[in-house]
Amino acid sequence: MKRIRKILAALLALSICVAVTACSSQTATSSATASTAAESTTSKSGTYKIGVLMKTMSDTYSNKLGEAIKAYAAKTYPDVELYLVDAQADINKQIAQAEDLIAKKVNVIVLNAQDADGSAQVLTLAKDANIPVVEVNTRTTSEDFTAYVGSNDEEAGQIMGKFVLEKLGNKGDVALLEGNMGQSAQLLRRKGLDSTILANKDIKLVAELSADWARDKAMSTTEDWLGKYKDLKAILCENDDMAMGALEAAEAAGRKDLVIVGVDAIPDALQAVSDGRLTGTVLQDAAGQASKSMDVAYKVAKGETVEKENIVPFQLITKDNVANYLGK
Repeated sequence: MKRIRKILAALLALSICVAVTACSSQTATSSATASTAAESTTSKSGTYKIGVLMKTMSDTYSNKLGEAIKAYAAKTYPDVELYLVDAQADINKQIAQAEDLIAKKVNVIVLNAQDADGSAQVLTLAKDANIPVVEVNTRTTSEDFTAYVGSNDEEAGQIMGKFVLEKLGNKGDVALLEGNMGQSAQLLRRKGLDSTILANKDIKLVAELSADWARDKAMSTTEDWLGKYKDLKAILCENDDMAMGALEAAEAAGRKDLVIVGVDAIPDALQAVSDGRLTGTVLQDAAGQASKSMDVAYKVAKGETVEKENIVPFQLITKDNVANYLGK
């Protein structure tokens, strides 16, 4: 009887031990899975760590740029561990994300600045940590960057301004939809418009408002303008999402005569130009900016010398040449 009790006790102890071991193993596996899911990175045992701070991934062009960066880095640089994060148009979040990348000891930070002034703090933090910064697509007011890759946004405004001025015969009432106020693209595209179409004494700017690069805000704003300004001839849009919102409102109001032009050459804008619905767009080359920013960042990580200014040119797209860009 005593022997049976001893055997039973031994079996009970063994079963408890197995259960505890299984639970511990399951907890460790769950923790590892959660850690992997939370890590916003193209994870690999790379030689170099490159952090990318995107201002947002919600607007069409920024999403296209961010996805192109990820795809190009994965294809071209197998020895790079890429950390790409989305600030969701929140400057405080972008600064916090920069601090996280610095804590990760990345070799280079690629910054798509949310705000020209506010995002300059990222460069200060990076400089204190001896981490070089490559600005892409948008600029800050700081000069502490190693390189800039992007287009000259003032040129985009000039191209649009000259084109619309010609379409209107150098006279008429126009309205302007602007992006997030204070971002370099908004400031410089406006500067280009100011030096061209808005400098003409026979052009009257009857309305201007920020629609924050957003299609829905542009649509509702345009609906309001079309009710107020019966002689409106054109709407200048600092990006294509806003141009498409303005176009929807114009078509709903029966104003197919309205000249509407945007910037970025996003797919549905190109299709609208091809269909004769949208007057034009100014191509901003997301794939070109993505590949160039990664090439520059990689060289910087390796300690090589790079050009400070790396400009990817804009291109006017109208019904005459849109077939060359559709599907690309």
